[in-house]
Order: sequence, then C-alpha cells, then structure tokens
Amino acid sequence: MVQNNIVSQTYLFNPVIDDKYENYTIVEIDKKEYALKTDKILEIIKLVELDYPEGMLSCILGIIHFKNEPVGVVDLREVFQKERIVYGLNTKIIIMQEGDVKTAIACDNVLDIKKLEKEKIHPVKYQRESEFFEGVYVLGKEDLYIINIKKITDYICENPHLYSNSKNKHYVINDENSKKVLQARKNALIELNNTVQTNISLYDSGVSFIINNVKYYINMASVKEFYKVKKSKFIKVPCTKDYVFGLINIKGEYITVIDIRRLFNNSKTTVKEKSTIIILNSDEYKIGILADEICESITIDFDEIIQNRFQKNDDKMPEFVKDSEIYQVLDIEQLLKDERLTIC
Repeated sequence: MVQNNIVSQTYLFNPVIDDKYENYTIVEIDKKEYALKTDKILEIIKLVELDYPEGMLSCILGIIHFKNEPVGVVDLREVFQKERIVYGLNTKIIIMQEGDVKTAIACDNVLDIKKLEKEKIHPVKYQRESEFFEGVYVLGKEDLYIINIKKITDYICENPHLYSNSKNKHYVINDENSKKVLQARKNALIELNNTVQTNISLYDSGVSFIINNVKYYINMASVKEFYKVKKSKFIKVPCTKDYVFGLINIKGEYITVIDIRRLFNNSKTTVKEKSTIIILNSDEYKIGILADEICESITIDFDEIIQNRFQKNDDKMPEFVKDSEIYQVLDIEQLLKDERLTIC
C-alpha cells in the first residue's frame, strides 16, 4: 500500500484522455478495409445460427440474440451495393452499441486495431458516402473509410423501400455440417448469456506474448499500442509495490507499467532485446503490462475458447491449445479489478 503523501491513486492511474488520437478496429469487407470506433464495439464473435423473422428487410442478414436481446445483423454488402455472398463459418459478427441501440454487422475478417490521428480524418466527398461514413482517413495508398453505424441504421429506417423482403437465410452457409456448427455456437452463446458470469470477451482475433516462458493470449480490443522497452525511459516511483515497474511518458501521457511476472508471484522480469510494453485499451486507466516478447497475431476457434470457459476455476486462467501450444487467456477487465493494483 502506498501512502497518499508519497504517490496518490490519481497519479498512478489517471483517466485516459486523448484529444489527438482515437482507436479504430480495422475490418475487411469484400476485400476492402474499413474502420470502426473500437469503443463502440461490445463483442466480436464468429457467425452463429441466426433467426429469420418474416418481413425482414434484405439488408438484415438475420437476428442474433445477444445477452437475451435480439440484435439485427446488417449485411453491409447490400447497403454498400456490392455483390452479396454466402457467409461461411469464419465470418465475423461485430456487435456494436450507439447510445441505447445495439446493432451488429457481418464482415469477412477483423484485421487490426490502429490509433488514428483525429486531424487526419476528413469529411467524405460524395453524398451517398456521407450517408454511411463519418469520415475518411488516408492510410498508405488507399483511403480508409470510417463506418458510422448510426448513420447506416438511420438510413435503413428512412429508406425501407430500398430493401425488399428477402430470404436472407440463403446468404448463410447451410450444409448439414455447417448448420451443426452454427447451432452449437448459438447454444454456447445462449449458455454464456444465461449462466456463465465472466468478463472474458468473445473476441477471437488477438495477439500472443510470452512472460516467463508461458504463452498468453490477449484479445485485440484490449490492446491500444505496443512499445519496445529499449526505446522507453522509465521513471521509478518510490514506495510502490514491486510489480509496478515504473512510469513512461508517451506523447505527453504518463503510463503505469505493471510487471505481470511479479504480479503473478514469479521472479522479477529481466529486460531483454525483445521486451515490449503492451499499452492497454482502457477508458479508465493509463496502464501497460510488461511482456518478454510479442509472438504473433492468432485466431482462436470460437468453440474452443467457449469450451475452456466452462473449465474456468478461481485458481487458474482459462487455457486453450492451438498448434500444440498452450495459451493462457489474460482477461484485462478482470486484471484491472485486481485489488493489488489499487493504490490507496
């Protein structure tokens, strides 16, 4: 415990305020990249069995039940007037919230999380594009359009005549084996919604890293940025716990770096050539964790991580196996609630 006259909680864990940058999740739709505001995303899951009520508009792929609430899945290919396809088992469903309204979209893949400079986001040039996008960001050779989900849902509600009633189930893979997988995923999601109390997100796209020869997995939505330790200058804070590695100044913001190895009652971390700070994407805290090495971006089988959640106990993190490697799932929301991180 740190006394108030030495260092305060607000000093170590200041609210995250960044007027210059915002985090965006990059998704792929019809071989083109788009951006979504990361803080609007509730979950990213693989395609599950959908419901198809009568009279549904052609731009709604189906209905998903998220936390016992029906949510329409928007087929952006139809909205953007692109050729429609049959969505397969690897299709991602992104569930978003704008105000009190939840909406989902279907996309081919979730690629990355990027921190975009607000000043470089420009208004779209054409009237039709302005109906769907909040702006455009020049990223390399190609413009990155930022999807505004509220604009899209408002446009659909105002122009229902553009989207005739449709047998949208034809646009979801429906062979017998695939239907069994989709049904199993739906059942697992219902079980999680109803009975499993856990904060681990259903994100299946993430990054792996090593701490003390143990491989961990963290979902992409929890990651804000990466910084090499060797390029960072640490400020040591007196009288803090041994798992507080120090503070770093990144673009004028002080980030508290936590030595996870110490926190988990292991030996002190030795900084190496590949040591990296993972800056966490948190609305409440400016915090980073120290990793020995960032390995690779990986995709978890949805069914695999669901299965392991039911095996969770208080003494051990959920685990999953991929390519004969064992990964421990690091739940960032749960980590930030750890009493040991409370400075009083």
